[in-house]
Amino acid sequence: MYGKNAHSAYQTVQITTTDRGRLLLMMYEGAIKFLRQANAGLEENDIAKFCRFLSKAQAIIAELMNTLDFEKGGSIARDLDRLYDFMLFYLTEANLHRDSKRINKVIALIDTIYSAYKEIIEGEKKKAEKVEPKSAKEAGDEPRRVGISL
Repeated sequence: MYGKNAHSAYQTVQITTTDRGRLLLMMYEGAIKFLRQANAGLEENDIAKFCRFLSKAQAIIAELMNTLDFEKGGSIARDLDRLYDFMLFYLTEANLHRDSKRINKVIALIDTIYSAYKEIIEGEKKKAEKVEPKSAKEAGDEPRRVGISL
């Protein structure tokens, strides 16, 4: 029991202290993980497992859809909205027909978006590291010595 509570507390701290970019990547990772588990449930003929994990993945995609900022995101946000809508529709079809091919197509779509965001986020991180000076000496904050002659 203690281990489960400790794990839950760790996850809560991890989520609340993670930057927005990493949190977005975690959501994509979670959706992919749940879809793979749904596929596993389908292969095992465990319909309850299939439905449970499919539902979790759909909830993540719906949350991604609800957090889109159309004012700041412009056409990218609109395109993502349509993609998320398509994914939810396709997963509903996968549930109806118990079709792993549809789930795999959604996994491929999410993975493509995930890879693009990961590249952008890691690129920005590297850019920020290059811009930030590594020490006070590089920033020009080194104490200056002034020679005074009497």
